[in-house]
Order: sequence, then C-alpha cells, then structure tokens
Amino acid sequence: MKPIARTNDLVVKRDTGELFIEDVINHKYIYLNPTSAYIWQKCDGERDAMQIAEEMGSELGISVSEKVVRMAVRRLEGESLVFCT
Repeated sequence: MKPIARTNDLVVKRDTGELFIEDVINHKYIYLNPTSAYIWQKCDGERDAMQIAEEMGSELGISVSEKVVRMAVRRLEGESLVFCT
C-alpha cells in the first residue's frame, strides 16, 4: 500500500503543525493533528506505511509504529484525503 494524498479542491491552513482543511468538493472541514498532517504530507505514492514510519523516526526523532501510520492512512482515506495504490 503506497498512499497518494489528494491535493486538489482543498484549502489548507497550517497552525503550529496542525492542518485545517476545507474540502471544497465534499463541503466539509477536516482537522489533522500534527501526526496525521505529517503522514498526509508524506503520502506521495512512493512510500508505504513502514517507510513513512521510519522517516518520522529519523526526521522528527519520535518512534511511530507502522500500525499507527496505517490507522492514520485509513482515516485519511475515509476523509477522501488519500487513495491507496
């Protein structure tokens, strides 16, 4: 599974690592905490959940399991913010 973030028809506002996203197509607002925001931004279709978890560890110095990344991706998918290949 290599998720790809949807970036079109979204209005994104950042505040201290958190993202507030307006989905213009689906007429809803979505809040992403810093962890989910980071994961969403890493969803480029090139990385899988394990690779994203490893990058979080090396870039942010925090340990995040692949399971946490997968859960976040499922939520993002449910919000129509990512699709998985």
